[in-house]
Amino acid sequence: MTNEQGERLQAKTQRPVKPWFFEQDGGWYVQCRYGARVLLVDGKNNAAFVSKLEQVGSVLDAFRAAAQAGELDTAIARAAERKRTAK
Repeated sequence: MTNEQGERLQAKTQRPVKPWFFEQDGGWYVQCRYGARVLLVDGKNNAAFVSKLEQVGSVLDAFRAAAQAGELDTAIARAAERKRTAK
């Protein structure tokens, strides 16, 4: 942003955080994210399904444990790659 003197400054702003879970099909889908990108949980699916909202916390704990154990490293590396766009 630019201040009153015309100098360019960096400004910190808060951005909304996208939820990692949403309600659909009579239950809750929980996604694991790397920034704004959704990771493939098992290589094919991008979400885990639970029937009750109370179970969402346990799925998030499982995602945290998998990340700490290094099980999500390849999925994170794939998500971190920048795709070339055609011009």
